[in-house]
Amino acid sequence: MYLDIEKMKREITMGDILNYYEIKLIQTSQNRLAGCCPIHHGDNQNAFHVDLEKNLFHCFTHCGGGSIFDFVMKKENLTFYKSALKIWNTFYFKHQQQQQYQPNSQSQYNTHDSQNQNLKLQYNHPYLFQRGIDENIARYFQIGYSQTGIMKNRIAIPIIDTDKKRIAYCGRAIDKNTSPKYLFPRHFNKSKYLFNIQNIIPSSPKPLFIVEGFFDCIHIVKHGFDAVALMGTSISQFQLELLIQINRRYILMLDGDEAGQKAMIRAKHQMKQANLDFKPVCLVDRIEPESLEYDSLRLLEDENIRL
Repeated sequence: MYLDIEKMKREITMGDILNYYEIKLIQTSQNRLAGCCPIHHGDNQNAFHVDLEKNLFHCFTHCGGGSIFDFVMKKENLTFYKSALKIWNTFYFKHQQQQQYQPNSQSQYNTHDSQNQNLKLQYNHPYLFQRGIDENIARYFQIGYSQTGIMKNRIAIPIIDTDKKRIAYCGRAIDKNTSPKYLFPRHFNKSKYLFNIQNIIPSSPKPLFIVEGFFDCIHIVKHGFDAVALMGTSISQFQLELLIQINRRYILMLDGDEAGQKAMIRAKHQMKQANLDFKPVCLVDRIEPESLEYDSLRLLEDENIRL
């Protein structure tokens, strides 16, 4: 039987393997886990380590380390081929027969594809209140404080596509000393999506604000306006195509810091090249859209005011 080893290397993570064997470990850092060795079943809680970024494991007591194939070989005393065959049958053959398990689905440790995690979120967290987001708004955007998974101790923000499918979560740190400030799943390409696009009606006469960040977008929407966020300072070709498909009038308003001002120059050129109908709003003095009140936003929305 032919086994696509490279496909398995690309698509099956150590997180998937741990999830399949129902192995519970402790997250010691952003991409690292540790605990008792599930191969030789010792009681040293620091013997077994997993590096999710490199997709490797290592037992410092008895078992050595390696890849997903090595783990299954050691745990079940199999040859390489039988180990690969078990992984293939578990994650692909059963999936094709529409059995329960799907690769990269609801894995507690999977940073490659966290979109199917059903996180238990706290919608009334004090951090959200500080950002002007009450429980109703939080529930509308489905954002909240997570105490589990890779978004633990962060505000989990779902990124949803035009088909209303949740693609991934982004985690916003609530402690200023936590790095990175925004945590995206490994291999997630944020340039392919626009935050809040699932709530945007195409061809509406209302203008649509384009901003950098999640909280800028949420702030504008809670005041009754339409907005999407780039999740950064640049507009990708994917995002331009999404904007073309939406077919709206746009208000391009990036942050007023140096990075935002430089990004405005590039973004204006790109939107002109794409023949999009837009009005640029150049903020200054490090002002962010999140700080603008309703009256200011209403003036900017007025199509007769061209800046």
